[in-house]
Amino acid sequence: MSTTTTRIGPAIGTARIAGDAALDRLADAGYEDLLDACGPADPLRRLGWLRAWRRTAGRDVEPRTVLVDRDRALVAAAPLEAARRGGLVIVRHLAHADAWFDPAPPARDEEARLELLRAVAAEPGDVLLLDGLPATPEWSRAVADAVPGARLAERPPAWRLTLAEPPRSMRKRRKEAGRSRRRAAERGVSLSTTVARAWEEIAPRLDDLLAFQHRNFPGPEPNQLAAPGPRRELARAGIAALGGEGRARLVEVRDGAGALAAFDLALVDGASAVAYAGAFDRARDDVDGLGWISMLSLVEVLGEEGVEVVDFGAGPAAYKDLIAVPVPLVRAVAPRSRRGRATLAGHALAAWTRAAVARARARGRA
Repeated sequence: MSTTTTRIGPAIGTARIAGDAALDRLADAGYEDLLDACGPADPLRRLGWLRAWRRTAGRDVEPRTVLVDRDRALVAAAPLEAARRGGLVIVRHLAHADAWFDPAPPARDEEARLELLRAVAAEPGDVLLLDGLPATPEWSRAVADAVPGARLAERPPAWRLTLAEPPRSMRKRRKEAGRSRRRAAERGVSLSTTVARAWEEIAPRLDDLLAFQHRNFPGPEPNQLAAPGPRRELARAGIAALGGEGRARLVEVRDGAGALAAFDLALVDGASAVAYAGAFDRARDDVDGLGWISMLSLVEVLGEEGVEVVDFGAGPAAYKDLIAVPVPLVRAVAPRSRRGRATLAGHALAAWTRAAVARARARGRA
């Protein structure tokens, strides 16, 4: 482990920790108390999840932590990782591109956020990559002030359901789920929905649920979450860590014979929840709308226990567009070395070339 501490003035200080003890230092500094005080609430930012990520990330990823204190009290923190990719060291959010639904680092105020970003920008590496930051003027100004040479690029939005203000399409989805249940009954198929909140109930079923999800996600790309290998290990370990804290909620839909027809699993952090895993049996032709029956049952369960916001993650999906609203996100990228500048310049040239070729082809077709 390496540690660097800097006093910016009589009140403000920063600390940077690299190595496997970085998460322990984050815990000792009061990171989870900071999350509770500042938000944004996201169970996948809890230390249990971050430790699970570290165990499955491999040797090419080094955990790092940046802390900002004011009068010796923690006011901002960023769990980071330094990943080696093609000879480059890329500094980015810990658990980058996996599951964080709101990666904005917690900070008690604008001054703390600015000092945190400055400390993050000083991390050793070739490229700084902060993906999924809020697309707000406040964050844009903070990045411009704190990170020299940073460029902001639009990213696919995250999708969020605010239960007090659901989109109009939610009512239609509920009606469709009700009709699906009735049609199934007319065909002689009874459906039952069960809810599990205790980890002791969920844990014995977790492996079967992940295998069920993997089987039922056909498409051009492999299912990243539940495919056998490191990603499934992360899902298993992370769900177990948060489930042990009482944060897991499971809804299952089964037929009269007891066969699993659909499930949805959420992870809860106070008034916020992440719809993390779910699937329905795509081979069944005797019941339609299974996905909606399961998902809407989960949303109802979460609402009953006081959850106000359900996040569905970034990236496109037809069901997200029907029950949630997009939250704009940006990516901040900045070179931190000569090698990093050359790499980003090469990427920019390649992107410009691809765009020019596409325009030329479009003109030719016209």
